[in-house]
Amino acid sequence: MLKQNNFYAVKAFSVMEAVFSMVITAIVIGVVYVIFSILSERMNDFKEQNRYVADMNRLSYAITKDIFDSEQMFEMDTNIVFESYSGAVVRYEYGELFTVRVQDDFTDTFAIAMKSLKMDTIANKHKRLFLKRLKFQFDVNGKLLDMNFFKRIYPNQLLKAEP
Repeated sequence: MLKQNNFYAVKAFSVMEAVFSMVITAIVIGVVYVIFSILSERMNDFKEQNRYVADMNRLSYAITKDIFDSEQMFEMDTNIVFESYSGAVVRYEYGELFTVRVQDDFTDTFAIAMKSLKMDTIANKHKRLFLKRLKFQFDVNGKLLDMNFFKRIYPNQLLKAEP
């Protein structure tokens, strides 16, 4: 403490200096808050978009594996059924918002709407190679996406299918 004119003076900030530093601190905090909320919103958008990609990858992998492992595949109502060589059955149920894969006691849900399914048999121009084609149309984040899956049909399977 210093003694000046019979008063003791304490070295400190003036009221104006304190107010000025509080205003600058408030501006900095406001800018940081705005930047943080923008980044947080962008990260949520990225997370939502990534969820669609992850679901699409999982669904594509599951369908490809089930087609490869299946001996037969057929459509029933809003289901597509795969029967494997071992007798195991995998069923895909599709609705307006979700596609559900059911195998024994395991159920997997994909947040992807299947809009249409078409199953047909195609052949090459020499009629030596036959394929069963599954043509899916998915609604992914408001966009229609077509996906085709193929399974080779061998001659013995064609003979079984003949009446």
